[in-house]
Amino acid sequence: MSDNEWRDVNPATADLPNKGRIIIALIVGGIVLGVLTFVGMRIRPVGLAAGVSIFGAGIGMLLRSVKQKVNTNIKTAVIVTASGFLMLLANPRFGIVAGFAAYFLIVGAIGLVVLGLSKAIKLAWDLGKRA
Repeated sequence: MSDNEWRDVNPATADLPNKGRIIIALIVGGIVLGVLTFVGMRIRPVGLAAGVSIFGAGIGMLLRSVKQKVNTNIKTAVIVTASGFLMLLANPRFGIVAGFAAYFLIVGAIGLVVLGLSKAIKLAWDLGKRA
């Protein structure tokens, strides 16, 4: 079968799979960030391991974005790097800084879920108007 047979004939819904992926990534990312923050604050080695791995992944994403000169992924890379850094700071041995770091991580996690849900509602509203 050729690609023309699978092409979406409605141009208004041509980018629907990409919008769906973004919505799912926002919601799941917020849930995972919240769970990792709660677990990381309670179990110190898990928090440190999660912080190091998230921070390392963010640095790797930044280096790839700069090397490939792609500006679309830099925002995501900065968010991932900051989340990893805050996860490291949320370790209870850092005192009052841990409270602020955990607060920002929880607010960020809730923000991601709310943003994902609002995008899903907007997408459903737009699709309902077109139908």
